[in-house]
Amino acid sequence: MRGEARAAPLVFSTLLTLLLSGCAAQPPAADVEKIDHVLQLIQQRLGHMDDVARNKWNSGAAIEDLPREREIIDGLGRQAADYGLDAAVARDFFRAQIEASKVIQRTRFKEWQAANQPKFVGVRDLARDIRPALDALTPAMMQGLAAALPELKKPGSAPLVDARARAIIKVNAADIPALDTAAEPLKSLALPR
Repeated sequence: MRGEARAAPLVFSTLLTLLLSGCAAQPPAADVEKIDHVLQLIQQRLGHMDDVARNKWNSGAAIEDLPREREIIDGLGRQAADYGLDAAVARDFFRAQIEASKVIQRTRFKEWQAANQPKFVGVRDLARDIRPALDALTPAMMQGLAAALPELKKPGSAPLVDARARAIIKVNAADIPALDTAAEPLKSLALPR
């Protein structure tokens, strides 16, 4: 009985230490919000890709347009300093977003080819409707990335980015590679524990 009485404070102390150390590993809510914001913007951008794919399916346009992609990425690299970003960081981030978009488009094309999908009816116009929506997201993504960078440079942010990306970016199982591609630049900037 005496041994049990002495062990109880030790067990309590050990449990308390474990609980507190688990709490210390969790970043404050403001830290998570900045990372979440970038991930929510990625989700919004990827949310347009079904419309992009339907438009290209109907028109027969290629999924990949390397000159246009290069022009966009180079332009964002030139604008990066205006947002407090390194040009390479901005280019890598947006290159990944474009690649993630193409992953979804290729997946849809494979599905539609297998199903002998005819042209879609009521498709949003790429130039008039979809690209302006994507272009409107770009400055917000640049600002969000710049705001999240200090949080990404904190120890323990890498597992946080991975967990939050999977919670926020909602895709079907076939599009998980797009999620991973889109979140990769954030993970590469983040620090392990």
